[in-house]
Amino acid sequence: MPDGEFYKVITLGKGKMGSYADKLAREDRWAVIAYVRALQRAQNAKLEDVPEEARKELSK
Repeated sequence: MPDGEFYKVITLGKGKMGSYADKLAREDRWAVIAYVRALQRAQNAKLEDVPEEARKELSK
């Protein structure tokens, strides 16, 4: 789904999900979309995607 469609659903609601326009500021709606995209990318992440200096933290 394109980002704009996510934004529309968050703003107007869809199906049983109500609108979040009065609960989330415009910037926060875009932040939610960015977070969802980050979660999607993380599902297919490889160790090589993590900066080398941060890899040590993963093995703890």
